[in-house]
Amino acid sequence: MMRRWQFCLALSMLVSLAFAQLSGEFALRVLERRGTIEAQLPDGAQRALKEDKKVPIGSSVRTQAKSVAALEWLPYKARVKLAPETEVQLLTTRAFSIKRGRVWIGTPPPAAWERRFPLPVQSGQVQFVSSPDAYFSVSVQPDGTVTVSVDQGIVFVSVGQFSTSVSKGNMLVIKPQSFIIGPMLMSKEEQLMWDMGGLR
Repeated sequence: MMRRWQFCLALSMLVSLAFAQLSGEFALRVLERRGTIEAQLPDGAQRALKEDKKVPIGSSVRTQAKSVAALEWLPYKARVKLAPETEVQLLTTRAFSIKRGRVWIGTPPPAAWERRFPLPVQSGQVQFVSSPDAYFSVSVQPDGTVTVSVDQGIVFVSVGQFSTSVSKGNMLVIKPQSFIIGPMLMSKEEQLMWDMGGLR
Protein backbone atom coordinates (compact mmCIF):
# COMPACT_ATOMS: atom_id res chain seq x y z
CA MET A 1 0.00 0.00 0.00
CA MET A 2 1.30 3.45 -0.91
CA ARG A 3 1.79 6.05 1.78
CA ARG A 4 -0.93 8.68 1.73
CA TRP A 5 1.39 11.57 0.89
CA GLN A 6 2.97 9.63 -1.97
CA PHE A 7 -0.41 8.82 -3.43
CA CYS A 8 -1.68 12.41 -3.11
CA LEU A 9 1.48 13.74 -4.74
CA ALA A 10 1.23 11.26 -7.63
CA LEU A 11 -2.49 11.98 -8.03
CA SER A 12 -2.08 15.76 -8.07
CA MET A 13 0.83 15.56 -10.51
CA LEU A 14 -1.09 13.32 -12.92
CA VAL A 15 -4.24 15.44 -12.87
CA SER A 16 -2.32 18.73 -13.07
CA LEU A 17 -0.31 17.43 -16.02
CA ALA A 18 -3.45 16.36 -17.82
CA PHE A 19 -5.29 19.65 -17.32
CA ALA A 20 -2.23 21.76 -18.11
CA GLN A 21 -1.74 20.13 -21.49
CA LEU A 22 -5.36 19.75 -22.54
CA SER A 23 -7.24 22.25 -24.60
CA GLY A 24 -10.63 21.90 -26.18
CA GLU A 25 -14.21 21.21 -25.29
CA PHE A 26 -15.03 19.03 -22.30
CA ALA A 27 -18.01 16.97 -23.42
CA LEU A 28 -19.36 13.47 -24.04
CA ARG A 29 -20.10 12.44 -27.62
CA VAL A 30 -22.22 9.41 -28.52
CA LEU A 31 -20.27 7.04 -30.78
CA GLU A 32 -22.69 4.10 -30.80
CA ARG A 33 -25.88 3.15 -29.05
CA ARG A 34 -28.29 0.26 -28.80
CA GLY A 35 -31.64 0.92 -27.19
CA THR A 36 -32.60 4.04 -25.27
CA ILE A 37 -29.92 6.49 -24.12
CA GLU A 38 -31.00 9.64 -22.29
CA ALA A 39 -29.23 12.77 -21.11
CA GLN A 40 -30.04 15.36 -18.48
CA LEU A 41 -28.41 18.66 -19.39
CA PRO A 42 -27.03 21.20 -16.89
CA ASP A 43 -30.20 23.31 -17.23
CA GLY A 44 -32.35 20.30 -16.24
CA ALA A 45 -33.65 19.57 -19.74
CA GLN A 46 -33.84 15.90 -20.71
CA ARG A 47 -33.43 14.43 -24.17
CA ALA A 48 -32.89 11.14 -25.95
CA LEU A 49 -29.46 10.78 -27.55
CA LYS A 50 -28.52 9.53 -30.98
CA GLU A 51 -25.15 8.86 -32.60
CA ASP A 52 -22.73 11.79 -32.90
CA LYS A 53 -24.67 13.96 -30.44
CA LYS A 54 -22.65 15.78 -27.76
CA VAL A 55 -23.63 16.69 -24.23
CA PRO A 56 -21.72 19.43 -22.39
CA ILE A 57 -19.87 19.38 -19.09
CA GLY A 58 -22.30 19.05 -16.18
CA SER A 59 -24.59 16.63 -18.08
CA SER A 60 -25.68 13.16 -16.98
CA VAL A 61 -26.11 10.22 -19.36
CA ARG A 62 -28.02 7.04 -18.55
CA THR A 63 -28.85 3.80 -20.33
CA GLN A 64 -32.13 1.99 -19.89
CA ALA A 65 -32.60 -1.78 -19.45
CA LYS A 66 -31.22 -3.73 -22.43
CA SER A 67 -29.50 -0.58 -23.71
CA VAL A 68 -25.77 0.07 -24.14
CA ALA A 69 -23.78 3.08 -25.29
CA ALA A 70 -20.25 3.86 -26.41
CA LEU A 71 -19.17 7.44 -25.69
CA GLU A 72 -16.12 9.54 -26.46
CA TRP A 73 -14.88 11.60 -23.50
CA LEU A 74 -13.54 14.83 -24.98
CA PRO A 75 -10.95 16.26 -25.15
CA TYR A 76 -9.16 13.14 -23.83
CA LYS A 77 -10.50 11.09 -26.78
CA ALA A 78 -11.09 8.31 -24.25
CA ARG A 79 -13.69 5.62 -24.97
CA VAL A 80 -16.36 4.90 -22.37
CA LYS A 81 -18.76 1.98 -22.70
CA LEU A 82 -21.93 2.01 -20.60
CA ALA A 83 -23.65 -1.26 -19.66
CA PRO A 84 -27.46 -1.40 -19.34
CA GLU A 85 -28.97 0.58 -16.45
CA THR A 86 -25.90 2.74 -15.97
CA GLU A 87 -25.79 6.44 -15.08
CA VAL A 88 -22.74 8.69 -15.38
CA GLN A 89 -22.04 12.42 -15.20
CA LEU A 90 -19.30 14.66 -16.58
CA LEU A 91 -18.76 16.90 -13.56
CA THR A 92 -17.93 20.60 -13.73
CA THR A 93 -14.64 19.67 -12.02
CA ARG A 94 -13.89 17.78 -15.29
CA ALA A 95 -13.94 14.42 -13.52
CA PHE A 96 -16.12 11.56 -14.78
CA SER A 97 -18.60 10.38 -12.12
CA ILE A 98 -20.15 6.90 -12.11
CA LYS A 99 -23.41 6.92 -10.17
CA ARG A 100 -24.69 3.39 -10.87
CA GLY A 101 -24.11 0.46 -13.19
CA ARG A 102 -20.90 -0.49 -14.98
CA VAL A 103 -18.53 1.33 -17.32
CA TRP A 104 -15.38 0.36 -19.18
CA ILE A 105 -12.89 3.17 -19.87
CA GLY A 106 -9.71 3.46 -21.92
CA THR A 107 -7.95 5.61 -24.50
CA PRO A 108 -7.01 4.00 -27.83
CA PRO A 109 -3.41 4.51 -29.01
CA PRO A 110 -3.22 8.04 -30.42
CA ALA A 111 -1.78 9.30 -33.68
CA ALA A 112 1.98 9.85 -33.71
CA TRP A 113 1.68 13.57 -32.86
CA GLU A 114 -0.84 13.08 -30.02
CA ARG A 115 -0.62 11.61 -26.53
CA ARG A 116 -2.83 9.89 -23.98
CA PHE A 117 -3.60 11.41 -20.59
CA PRO A 118 -4.44 10.17 -17.07
CA LEU A 119 -8.22 9.97 -16.60
CA PRO A 120 -9.86 11.34 -13.41
CA VAL A 121 -12.87 9.21 -12.42
CA GLN A 122 -14.92 8.98 -9.24
CA SER A 123 -17.86 7.20 -7.68
CA GLY A 124 -19.10 8.90 -4.53
CA GLN A 125 -16.12 9.19 -2.19
CA VAL A 126 -13.99 6.77 -4.22
CA GLN A 127 -11.53 8.46 -6.57
CA PHE A 128 -9.60 6.88 -9.43
CA VAL A 129 -6.80 8.19 -11.63
CA SER A 130 -5.62 5.92 -14.44
CA SER A 131 -2.22 5.70 -16.03
CA PRO A 132 -2.46 7.07 -19.59
CA ASP A 133 -2.41 3.56 -21.11
CA ALA A 134 -4.96 2.02 -18.71
CA TYR A 135 -8.11 0.15 -19.69
CA PHE A 136 -10.29 -0.36 -16.63
CA SER A 137 -13.82 -1.03 -15.47
CA VAL A 138 -15.78 0.44 -12.57
CA SER A 139 -18.99 -1.17 -11.33
CA VAL A 140 -21.36 0.44 -8.78
CA GLN A 141 -23.90 -1.94 -7.23
CA PRO A 142 -27.27 -0.86 -5.76
CA ASP A 143 -25.92 -1.42 -2.22
CA GLY A 144 -23.05 1.01 -2.89
CA THR A 145 -20.33 -1.60 -3.46
CA VAL A 146 -17.74 -0.29 -5.95
CA THR A 147 -15.49 -2.66 -7.93
CA VAL A 148 -12.59 -1.58 -10.12
CA SER A 149 -10.79 -4.05 -12.38
CA VAL A 150 -7.81 -3.33 -14.64
CA ASP A 151 -7.22 -5.00 -17.99
CA GLN A 152 -4.19 -2.86 -18.90
CA GLY A 153 -2.03 -0.26 -17.14
CA ILE A 154 -2.48 0.92 -13.54
CA VAL A 155 -5.29 2.68 -11.69
CA PHE A 156 -4.63 4.67 -8.50
CA VAL A 157 -7.50 4.44 -6.00
CA SER A 158 -8.23 6.64 -2.99
CA VAL A 159 -11.08 6.39 -0.48
CA GLY A 160 -10.97 8.06 2.93
CA GLN A 161 -7.54 7.42 4.45
CA PHE A 162 -6.88 4.44 2.17
CA SER A 163 -4.95 4.65 -1.08
CA THR A 164 -3.42 2.03 -3.32
CA SER A 165 -2.83 1.10 -6.94
CA VAL A 166 -4.47 -1.67 -8.95
CA SER A 167 -2.38 -3.16 -11.75
CA LYS A 168 -3.14 -5.21 -14.86
CA GLY A 169 -5.14 -8.37 -14.18
CA ASN A 170 -6.22 -7.26 -10.70
CA MET A 171 -9.30 -5.84 -9.01
CA LEU A 172 -10.30 -3.99 -5.85
CA VAL A 173 -13.67 -4.03 -4.06
CA ILE A 174 -14.84 -1.15 -1.85
CA LYS A 175 -17.82 -2.10 0.31
CA PRO A 176 -20.09 0.42 2.06
CA GLN A 177 -18.45 2.09 5.08
CA SER A 178 -15.18 1.92 3.08
CA PHE A 179 -14.45 -1.75 3.83
CA ILE A 180 -11.71 -2.66 1.32
CA ILE A 181 -11.07 -6.07 -0.26
CA GLY A 182 -7.88 -6.37 -2.34
CA PRO A 183 -6.14 -5.58 -4.55
CA MET A 184 -6.35 -9.17 -5.70
CA LEU A 185 -6.37 -11.18 -8.92
CA MET A 186 -9.38 -10.52 -11.11
CA SER A 187 -12.19 -12.98 -10.37
CA LYS A 188 -13.62 -15.30 -13.04
CA GLU A 189 -16.85 -13.29 -12.95
CA GLU A 190 -14.97 -10.04 -13.55
CA GLN A 191 -12.92 -11.63 -16.35
CA LEU A 192 -16.18 -12.80 -17.93
CA MET A 193 -17.54 -9.23 -17.86
CA TRP A 194 -14.42 -8.09 -19.73
CA ASP A 195 -14.75 -10.90 -22.25
CA MET A 196 -18.43 -10.17 -22.84
CA GLY A 197 -18.39 -6.39 -23.04
CA GLY A 198 -15.11 -4.76 -22.13
CA LEU A 199 -13.14 -2.28 -24.19
CA ARG A 200 -9.76 -3.38 -25.51
